[in-house]
Amino acid sequence: MSGQEQTSALSTGSVATVRVGRQGIYDRDRRLVAYELLFRAHGRPAAELAEGAEQDHATSQVISATFGDFGVEQIAGDRLLFINLTRGFFTGELPMPCAPSQVVLELLENIQVDDEVIAGLRDLRALGYRIAVDDFAGEERRLPALALADYVKIDVEATGERFEEVLALAREHNPDAVLVVERIEDDALFERCLELGFDLFQGYGLQRPVTLESVSLTPSQIVCLRLVRALTGAEASIGEIEELVASDPALSLRVFRTVGSAAYGARNEITSLRQAIVLLGRRQLCSWVVLMLLGGVTSVDTESLTMVLARASACARLVPADSDVAYTAGLLSGVAAVMGLPEDELVETTGVALSVRAALVEHRGAAGHALEAVLAYEDDDSATATVSGHAVYDVSRAYLAALSGAMTTLETIAERR
Repeated sequence: MSGQEQTSALSTGSVATVRVGRQGIYDRDRRLVAYELLFRAHGRPAAELAEGAEQDHATSQVISATFGDFGVEQIAGDRLLFINLTRGFFTGELPMPCAPSQVVLELLENIQVDDEVIAGLRDLRALGYRIAVDDFAGEERRLPALALADYVKIDVEATGERFEEVLALAREHNPDAVLVVERIEDDALFERCLELGFDLFQGYGLQRPVTLESVSLTPSQIVCLRLVRALTGAEASIGEIEELVASDPALSLRVFRTVGSAAYGARNEITSLRQAIVLLGRRQLCSWVVLMLLGGVTSVDTESLTMVLARASACARLVPADSDVAYTAGLLSGVAAVMGLPEDELVETTGVALSVRAALVEHRGAAGHALEAVLAYEDDDSATATVSGHAVYDVSRAYLAALSGAMTTLETIAERR
């Protein structure tokens, strides 16, 4: 199969479009300092969703897309991200997969503030998360949460004539909270809220919501389910976990992207999938997998997975002395083909080491020469394979062995459902 034909086969049924909305939040000098993330699915806003499971599903999609598909830097740079969460995330029923350094967790107005939620807020604050009480309108039932908030958001339109009364109540119960006003529609309203002492401002008069769109390689539901079982059991070794993650390119890519973000401080240092998994940690990895399952972003495309894994494994087989870098370069090369993205654009979101970047983008070093040879073999270009420094016979043997291994891996996963 030629490289062009392979790319077509890889693309079938394995790529999905993901959407995330965002709206800017501005300071008193009208400088952009944060974003609120918004659920988007074919133009349908979160306000139109039913409560309960459908809201949980939407929230999971937002988090998974933001941190796993786009990457935090692509969406917000180093600015804060305000994320609307449902009750399950505050009570611990649903996993919190993102680190606390760059997020503000918004407690929605329809969440009942009871002892369980208050205990969850205290636990989250102890872990370093910042809390925002969203759409505060002076409700007495929400005052216990207000006392624990770092931010209080007040909707000028929803509160109407009680706007200044609600503002005074917020200051009385939490004088240290940062005050955010929502629904700023024009300059006159901005100036009024500025005089009232608000700290942050959000609304159409400053920025209308923008929907960002990207492509996502969808992980296998079968692998996700097996990985959850492995991560929640005490007996699974790091090697077994690595094998499961490595069997699914979409999961591998999410691990690289998450660990490569500024929150983990590992930019340009990651050379292997095992290293990335260790940095991420079992608990965080399990949270990601659960969210992908909950958010409905899993699928199965055996042919696609087989081809990507074969490319990665063949590269590793050709350079056993540098197999980690070669495997990672081969894996990202295959993922780039599936997603239809330039390799240099993809590598920016993964935080991989310079050696991996050189191998993937420029085909430099032993790993880069191996990747060049494998790509040439896929295109039936024996001349280029030879120029790369590898005999055609060696490349063919490595690729066929890798292809056989990939097929066996996926068959084993399917049998263990």
